[in-house]
Amino acid sequence: MLSVYEKVDALDKRAIEELFLSEDILMENAAMALERAVLQNASLGAKVIILCGSGDNGGDGYALARRLVGRFKTLVFEMKLAKSPMCQLQQERAKKAGVVIKTWEEKNEDLECDVLIDCVVGSNFKGELEPFLNFESLSQKARFKIACDIPSGIDSKGRVDKRAFKADLTISMGAIKSCLLSDRAKDYIGELKVGHLGVFNPIYEIPTDTFLLEKSDLKLPLRDKKNAHKGDYGHAHVLLGKHSGAGLLSALSALSFGSGVVSVQALECEITSNNKPLELVFCENFPNFLSAFALGMGLENIPKDFNKWLELAPCVLDAGVFYHKEVLQALEKEVILTPHPKEFLSLLKLVGINISMLELLDNKLEIARDFSQKYPKVVLLLKGANTLIAHQGRTFINNLGSVALAKAGSGDVLAGLIVSLLAQNYTPLDAAINASLAHALASLEFKNNYALTPLDLIEKIKRL
Repeated sequence: MLSVYEKVDALDKRAIEELFLSEDILMENAAMALERAVLQNASLGAKVIILCGSGDNGGDGYALARRLVGRFKTLVFEMKLAKSPMCQLQQERAKKAGVVIKTWEEKNEDLECDVLIDCVVGSNFKGELEPFLNFESLSQKARFKIACDIPSGIDSKGRVDKRAFKADLTISMGAIKSCLLSDRAKDYIGELKVGHLGVFNPIYEIPTDTFLLEKSDLKLPLRDKKNAHKGDYGHAHVLLGKHSGAGLLSALSALSFGSGVVSVQALECEITSNNKPLELVFCENFPNFLSAFALGMGLENIPKDFNKWLELAPCVLDAGVFYHKEVLQALEKEVILTPHPKEFLSLLKLVGINISMLELLDNKLEIARDFSQKYPKVVLLLKGANTLIAHQGRTFINNLGSVALAKAGSGDVLAGLIVSLLAQNYTPLDAAINASLAHALASLEFKNNYALTPLDLIEKIKRL
């Protein structure tokens, strides 16, 4: 997993003061990271246009232009007058190297090019973009678009201006910034990479409580013992609500992800031992011996024995439970909560926090982190375009999921994956992280992004 920071000013300052890396060295390495991206995505001789702003982001662009000129048809547009000392210095260096630099007012051609690089605003964006910085129209004729550090038009909270630069590739300089991982930013980031600034990541970075999950972090429930039986892999119990299909999807998902036994119990529906799926065990009552349970999928009312069940095993709470005050009993227990934003707002209201959906989306990372600190036994998995998993103040972000998951039943499958891992003795945090990764990666295996069904998703999970 990769470290994530709201800002990297402190990291740059440390690199300069403790590692004796000057601003010039850091900027040269940023330009090299952009240069590698150009070389990987365009042939020599291709047309490259670089849009430069007035600060150090613009300085990165001018340094890049100097490195490309002579190998590519390189053109720089000075979108704003160079103001920062390093931007001015890099602009002069680029001029000396023969880079063609035009002011935006001198533009007498369209921006048709092989590669368009945004080095205009970067991390200093606030408010709204100036009207002439309409990146949607500016970038229409670019074959491939690269953002330096942060696409112009995205602020430090991940809020996005409607005219923001929409990149195919974003190179975050030094380390990953949290604003690049907001739900709103997801359509503007493209592929996300880190541009190293002259030292290996662990040397450049300082401790953080926020992390970006990677494919390599997935630990599947592979069985390494040959002398084993079903009891070695846990008993996961799923309680079925009024809309029984949701819970049944969870149960089938749990069985497909390694649980030795998966049982179901009908609370508000007509599922019986005669009409349940053959591979599932039916229980008339809550079992005396189990490893973990899941409740909430398709549920309308909280069962009267809910509090008693919380004492018996760790659990996953989903969907319907977040609209009932009884869920507050679970906040002091070892539970995993898996709400989507609307359900989370309901839960927050129950604990006395009244905010709007807009406030939640603008501050999702901070709110999830604060909630996890207030309730340290709880693992919160907050769904979205990028999933957040928060526990005791640490937050793990999963940005690997596909839009194919935006379909009824996908969350039920996720709940089943989590309870399955809980039953197999994963810690609650590890169960949430690994189930979320498996869920996301399985969605990427489907041929298109519109036809995935929950049962398809379960089949893909079997093949991970």
